[in-house]
Amino acid sequence: MKTLCFFLFALSPFAVANSISSPGLAALKFNQWYIAQLNTNKPPVLNPDIMNDYVASGTIAAIKKMYSGNSNEKDMPDADMFIKSQDWDEDWDQITILHSDFDAVCTNVYIAFGKKQDHVVADCLVQEKGAWKVRSATLIK
Repeated sequence: MKTLCFFLFALSPFAVANSISSPGLAALKFNQWYIAQLNTNKPPVLNPDIMNDYVASGTIAAIKKMYSGNSNEKDMPDADMFIKSQDWDEDWDQITILHSDFDAVCTNVYIAFGKKQDHVVADCLVQEKGAWKVRSATLIK
């Protein structure tokens, strides 16, 4: 009976959520929210204050500066700064945390989008006021 209970717990969503690191869980929540915003045609970069729960304050300040004033006078990114793509597939709301590692700058969480997991970014997360927040994203594949 104990073996059966352990097996059922190991397969439960609670166990899976607990197996993801705190930065990994923060990256997962951010990307789920971000894709949901894009799918409703509300790009968060156009209203960066709504990202305060997920994105580092320095990054939000940089986004505000980038999108202020006349965009014809500035170099604007060719791709979305968080998903690292100009467009996204319908199944990108299926997000998988592949793994994470850390260095002196941040904790990198590798995230795959879609059923095929053929679009992968690494989110650089830092702790800010006790919460893990995205500083930047890098296209992996």
